[in-house]
Amino acid sequence: MNERNLGHDDAPVPPQESQAPQEVKGAEPIIEKLSINDFAQEIGLKPDAQGRITFGPEHDRLAYEYAEKFARDKKAEGIVIDGVASPGVIASLLHGAHPAEGHLTHMSKDREGKMTKGETKVLEPLPQGEGRGPDGFTWIKKETPDYTLVEFNLARDFKVEDLDKVIPPDVDPSKPVLISGRGPSFLTHTIAAGYRHYKGVPGVGFYQPAGKFGPAKTEIGISHSEELPLGLNFGEPSEIGSAKEQHDKKIMEVLAEVKEGIDSEKVTSVKVDGKVIRITLKGGKIYSISAREVSKSE
Repeated sequence: MNERNLGHDDAPVPPQESQAPQEVKGAEPIIEKLSINDFAQEIGLKPDAQGRITFGPEHDRLAYEYAEKFARDKKAEGIVIDGVASPGVIASLLHGAHPAEGHLTHMSKDREGKMTKGETKVLEPLPQGEGRGPDGFTWIKKETPDYTLVEFNLARDFKVEDLDKVIPPDVDPSKPVLISGRGPSFLTHTIAAGYRHYKGVPGVGFYQPAGKFGPAKTEIGISHSEELPLGLNFGEPSEIGSAKEQHDKKIMEVLAEVKEGIDSEKVTSVKVDGKVIRITLKGGKIYSISAREVSKSE
């Protein structure tokens, strides 16, 4: 079973063999394959000396926009994400392609013990009560003023046929939900999808406690609020407040630099790429400004 350790956003992952998007015909809905390796190439990521690709929090927004355009251009009713990436990137791809159904590839052993590649649909279970799950599956929920931490634990290997038995616990929808636990990626993202559009939850993130993979890491992979941007990352969940303050401060500092460049007539080019405006100043500095809403006045 292909297990992922949540929050390990900068873990190196092997590149997948590049292939053209492939339509699966003769079935409903129409499903397109989205290659993780193709996405990496699109954003300029290349394998290191060991042939591995590293994804970071800064790639979450790019993943969302890539999948949004991919699903729109292909008129896809569903996508299969083919390859391995960080939880934040996978969640952003699934969210960007929505309402197209999401499927993930994973490796598992057949009856003869051989590793085979399969595909599993990511479900969107409605959170209820204290949550439910198959035998050996338990939930731990921690509510705080700034977030809700939802942890899942497995007493044994998780079986794909038990996925529809997973019902996440109810939460206060006014706060972001942070998910923690170890399990196959289709389980992790089924839980995340359950909260993705739940009663206006502002965002969903992934938390990895400190351990053999390094210090504690938390990353926002689904966002519905400007105050909780995609890719916002910090250590322990309790640091979410200071992380948002630092993010806002950085934005104000960068905008001040752009204004100074405009006022001093140092702008050499302005380009629009989708919802992103790229401003280049004399000296080579490039500022990328993402627009979520635009207003015009006379």
